[in-house]
Amino acid sequence: MPPVFSTIRPTTINGKDHIMTLEQSIDLAEMQADMAFEAYLAAFDEDAHPETLDSLETEALIARSRYDDLCSQGLGH
Repeated sequence: MPPVFSTIRPTTINGKDHIMTLEQSIDLAEMQADMAFEAYLAAFDEDAHPETLDSLETEALIARSRYDDLCSQGLGH
């Protein structure tokens, strides 16, 4: 089964030498959404336990929502 990882909290890199641009944040959110969806599909193909599938589906939906939110912020600027 693929590793279960949490995409619920957005990953950010902040500090005096590391500040992400909006474009970098969008790219990261897109990658996280893709990874979460791929993990869900892999678990589905492996006939994983329904609770695992539900959890992975929820994470994929949250990651996609975060990506969509960042994209809409990018269009608004």
